[in-house]
Amino acid sequence: MQKRLILFLTLLITLLHPTSALAAPQADVEADSATLDFPNTVTFSATLKASAEITSVVLEYGNEQLNCGDVIAKAFPDFQPGTSADVSWTWDMRQSGSLPPGTTIWWRWRYVDSSGTEFVSDTQTVTWLDDIHDWQTVTSAGIHIHYYGADESFARSMLAAGEEGLRRNKEQAGMTPDIPVQIYVYPSYDEMRDAILYEPQWTGDLAYSDSSIIIMGTSGSADFDKATVIHEVTHVLVGRNAFTCIGFIPTWLNEGLAVYNEGPLDESMQSQFDIALRDDAFFPVRSLGGNFSEIPEKALLSYAQSYSVVNFMLETYGQEKMSQLLTALSNAEPVDTALLNIYGVDTDGLDAAWRESLGLAPLIVAQATAQPTATYVPTYVPIDGIPQAITATPGAIPASSPNNPDSTSGFSGPKIAVTVFLLCFCLVFLLIIGVIVLGVVVRKGNAKGGKNG
Repeated sequence: MQKRLILFLTLLITLLHPTSALAAPQADVEADSATLDFPNTVTFSATLKASAEITSVVLEYGNEQLNCGDVIAKAFPDFQPGTSADVSWTWDMRQSGSLPPGTTIWWRWRYVDSSGTEFVSDTQTVTWLDDIHDWQTVTSAGIHIHYYGADESFARSMLAAGEEGLRRNKEQAGMTPDIPVQIYVYPSYDEMRDAILYEPQWTGDLAYSDSSIIIMGTSGSADFDKATVIHEVTHVLVGRNAFTCIGFIPTWLNEGLAVYNEGPLDESMQSQFDIALRDDAFFPVRSLGGNFSEIPEKALLSYAQSYSVVNFMLETYGQEKMSQLLTALSNAEPVDTALLNIYGVDTDGLDAAWRESLGLAPLIVAQATAQPTATYVPTYVPIDGIPQAITATPGAIPASSPNNPDSTSGFSGPKIAVTVFLLCFCLVFLLIIGVIVLGVVVRKGNAKGGKNG
């Protein structure tokens, strides 16, 4: 009985302290640092020590963001074996793609000595941000505003806009932040674009929902900048509340909620909406599931129409169903399935109901050639009627509908003319080649005749 009791107590201690017997030896690491050359590179370096010769070194690193699993990148720096090893490795953003300013980068060293003992250093972190500007910060419970080149009153106004964005999203879609939203405000669009790599030159604002980070330039209009904050805060909340690894959030829903939370449509969007309503020239809602058009007028209409659809959903069915829809999408339910289960209609049915609310007949839409696929694309806000950045053309191109004035069919006259011209050119080219070949043959025949004579 006493022996069983001892065994039980031993097992209990092991369960309560499962790592005590398996803990790796304490790593002896000196000068463990990360040096930033923003926005291009970050160089990790350290001096590693062990009682026996170090035979293997691995740098494990990554950045803090929403993921579908633990993501650990590994690098294998060169080093000279010995009981002390100076190691260094550079993460080049120009090759891997840039991280958003404000991202938390983490790293640790894992190394093995000749005795087979493995050491793991403590995890270190650094904020991916330039150090040439005098960054200041104002905060609230859910919003942190980082800024430079402006006074505190401006930052406070941006903070108030962010708080208003949180309030509207909670009331209208039931969305709340799981971590504070970090907003980096640059004095101009040029300075904002200098902080990131490989973004189009017309980029004005970017929301990275997986990192809960927004970067933006200021426009010179306080009202527009406040609307931008609300718009991008919505994108962060949608991306985090409806986060999914194998499904996707339709763009019309994401952008519709963002524009809806800003308030009434601005004049440029309203104008495009009114024209489409007059001419019955709206896009099929299904076609707005992917990226919007790059043509400014069509882009503005896409935003305005998405706003109108979301407005219809919230006013007709209420906030609770919108919350249920976002939850369903985060559970990787297909969009049509989620809409059917919650609203009783699929995307086309929603389209018909929304059009009916505007006094329009339902569209007769042919089957799309392909369904839009999930695409990781930062979101943008149009500025003064011209989109600062528009996402790429959708992966699916819907079949033309009777209401699409741009649809065409058949061959045009110029195409036939070009085809005939090319055909004639080829025939003439072949004729010339034939004449040349024939001439060569005749000359060889004459030469042979002369020698035999």
